[in-house]
Amino acid sequence: MNDNKNQSQLYEYISFGYEKPIYLANISGTHYEMGYVYGAFFSNAILETYQNLMDSLLPNREHQDLFALFLDWQFKDYLSKQLPSEYVDEMNGIKDGANQVGQIPDSDIYVARIMAIANLPGDVFTNIEYLLENEFGTLLEFAFKKDWKDIISSEKITQVMKSLKSSNLQGWQCSHFSVFGNRTVNGDVFNGRNLDWFPDTGIAQYKVLVVYHPIDQNGVAKYSHVSVGFAGMLGVLTGISEHGIFVAESGSDSKLVTFDGFAWTVRLRYIMENAANIEEALNLWAATNNTFGMNHMISSAFEVDSVEHPAFALETMKGYTAYFPDNDPAEQFYYENTDIQMGYPIKQAVYRTNHGYDPYIRKEQAYAPKPTDDTMVRYFLFHDNFEYYQQTKTNAIDDLEAVNITSILGTKNTTDFYSCERAWNGGNVVSATFHAQTSTMYIAYEEGFGRQRICACCNVYVKIDLALFLSKQYWLLLVTINRKK
Repeated sequence: MNDNKNQSQLYEYISFGYEKPIYLANISGTHYEMGYVYGAFFSNAILETYQNLMDSLLPNREHQDLFALFLDWQFKDYLSKQLPSEYVDEMNGIKDGANQVGQIPDSDIYVARIMAIANLPGDVFTNIEYLLENEFGTLLEFAFKKDWKDIISSEKITQVMKSLKSSNLQGWQCSHFSVFGNRTVNGDVFNGRNLDWFPDTGIAQYKVLVVYHPIDQNGVAKYSHVSVGFAGMLGVLTGISEHGIFVAESGSDSKLVTFDGFAWTVRLRYIMENAANIEEALNLWAATNNTFGMNHMISSAFEVDSVEHPAFALETMKGYTAYFPDNDPAEQFYYENTDIQMGYPIKQAVYRTNHGYDPYIRKEQAYAPKPTDDTMVRYFLFHDNFEYYQQTKTNAIDDLEAVNITSILGTKNTTDFYSCERAWNGGNVVSATFHAQTSTMYIAYEEGFGRQRICACCNVYVKIDLALFLSKQYWLLLVTINRKK
């Protein structure tokens, strides 16, 4: 254990394959209290992560300033409007904890900007053009209020977005899956998630897992959950709750875009915190608003024997969500004017990469994928691997096979997804596999820089026993002790 504050703990997982540890913060309390501890634990790391990211994306300082303005505008006028108050409290806690313990002011601003960056689409330049068509007037109004009149113009905004297009901000080439039933050992649910985004930027220098044990202002416990991310990320890239609610995301760029919605990283965490089953999770999703085009995954591991569909892929864009359970016939369609099948729904497995299957989603996609495009190749890899284990009957999917499937799908910047020969150049930054029935997570991050870098899916997967942290009795004891102090 590295540190202990307010009955919350910071652990370091040290493993070969990693120069620096993977941090696990086990945090309990109100959202403000959890934020305070997070800020105290990671004050310097938040600032360093943000600056590494900005320096990597936009070496030009004026472009950094203008992009920061853009992010501040999007958060203030849009994302913050639908952010539940408890997460605003948590950001205030982060600010106070980082300032009072680490002497780092304004950490809440960096957290807000990181949240806005994470909410950007894969094809930044094209999608921001769609966005600015509707929202540029409010940007000018915001800019004038903030004394940015000397640099704000649509031409400079375009220059910044072009710089982003040529930087490491290249597409959400992500993927995720849920597999269960006859395809797995004991019928258990296995989940996997790859983040193929921001490679070699320094964002993964501080690898952070957070186990949250939230209580509301009345002292009522909410659902514990684990968040996979980096220092400064308020929400989650992927995660799972004490009730086996798994969440994940992959990009699927659409022409219908807005920042006037619930930032997806926090939205997924909100679902883990408040949903005890798949019905509650889907209802929470339907009651909140989308932003950009994305695919999401929500599954409920402990309902695999009690509900017809324990896992759903959610294809989303502004104002619209399509829900796909396993073996949904709507997923099967053919490439335009050909007999090439583009969708392969199967029983007891749900999986997505970076395109949609719903007709309205496909109509509004920023581009229509061809059968040979990367997103289709990876989708077919999912299907083929699941069918291989099912048809050969050699062995049902267990922990090793689930990690293997997750790893195969990680982007390695080569046409051979089974080779790590060019691991330094792969886009995969985080790769995670979950087995809820045994409270086990396997997590891999990218490591190193340049030619010495190894993408996450080619690196070591570290096994985390989540039972040590998600145990209700354990964390309630900590909260009780904390309250009596």
